[in-house]
Amino acid sequence: MRLIIGMTMLAVLLPKFAVKCLIGLYRHKKMSIYTRTYSGQNFEKIEHRTITIANRALSDIDTWLLYIQRKVDLVGPHPMDFDSALRVDKEADQRHRIRPGIISPAQVKQLSGIAHSSETELANDFVKNDSQLRRTQVLAIWALQKLFGTRNQRLYYPPVFKLMGVTIANLTMKSAVAKIVNGLGDSRTVATIRKYAFVNADCVNKVRSQQRYKSTLNQFDAVFADGIGIKLAARWQGLGVSENVNGTDMFPLLCRELETQNRSIYLLGGTLPVVKRVASKLNQEYPNLKVAGVSDGYQHKENPAVLHQLINQSQADLLLVAMGAPQQEQWILDNQEHINVSAAIGVGGLFDFYSEKVSRAPEWVRELSLEWVWRLAAQPLDKGKRYLIGNPVFLFYAAMAARKAKRKTNVSSTPNVSRG
Repeated sequence: MRLIIGMTMLAVLLPKFAVKCLIGLYRHKKMSIYTRTYSGQNFEKIEHRTITIANRALSDIDTWLLYIQRKVDLVGPHPMDFDSALRVDKEADQRHRIRPGIISPAQVKQLSGIAHSSETELANDFVKNDSQLRRTQVLAIWALQKLFGTRNQRLYYPPVFKLMGVTIANLTMKSAVAKIVNGLGDSRTVATIRKYAFVNADCVNKVRSQQRYKSTLNQFDAVFADGIGIKLAARWQGLGVSENVNGTDMFPLLCRELETQNRSIYLLGGTLPVVKRVASKLNQEYPNLKVAGVSDGYQHKENPAVLHQLINQSQADLLLVAMGAPQQEQWILDNQEHINVSAAIGVGGLFDFYSEKVSRAPEWVRELSLEWVWRLAAQPLDKGKRYLIGNPVFLFYAAMAARKAKRKTNVSSTPNVSRG
């Protein structure tokens, strides 16, 4: 099979490669060979040669020659520079146990916007869970990404952009976590409470019909882009979303950072058994992260002063509010003057996922950006209206907003020509 795949790819690439070489020679273009040395399985030294004409690389023939020689695989960890590989901790970086890949899991996750871990962590995770099924999944997902991805579209990645009335902080997951943790500081005064939220397609649908929700979100310190819907809507306006920053993926990364700084959190929302399960699991997985207190989302509705007192007595640094949008964001805004925490985040269904009350979509489903399909299948009655009706409605208005933005851009770029 390896020989068939390799020879097929060479048969496709060689004619194009030969034509470019002949044209380059005819036009007396400068031809050169660029050699890159990287590390293979068991630190084998691999030399990869690329022929360039006028400093432009031609078709990558050598990759498929190396594949036929069994030096690289179709799917595997991203290859590392040989000199850098000699300096790595062999226990911490285990990518060299298997062959590097032409397609890497990190590449697939980057295209999906969910490459929240480092390349080394992703490579180690792949080696740990290596199987023919996982390799087939990565290959199939990469092929679908290439087939249905937007080609040759240059996207603008602003630090902040406005989408259908909501101001969104366009950050990577790592930057978003750093923003939250670094913003905690040492003060818990009312004036310094920081507010964060996540918005997905369903949230934007609510923003259209609820002016108060829109106003509330735009008073938050940062609103993060969550989900494929926001990514598509932004892309239609020529904007790139840095990463899919959702609460469920952020939570373990955030807890890890909070733990290193000896910070504390307060859990508010959901049912009492669920929130207690979250606290218990956090104590096991992050022993140096203090869970200062927990409260469900119902008990103190009629007497909010009691809840304020519980939160303030806990001296928590960060408050996580899981009441669903827009209730959680409104609660944070309305109660910020009564709670002495450094920051508060609206986290939606995070507690249900983390407590395992609701199952998370498998990794390959998330890489396909189809987690919403998994949730619909798992909770058809609860999520049917949101996804089967809400998603098409969102896409319709996103298309209208993109058309309006394009028209505005065309008008502003049209020169003012006098007709007199």
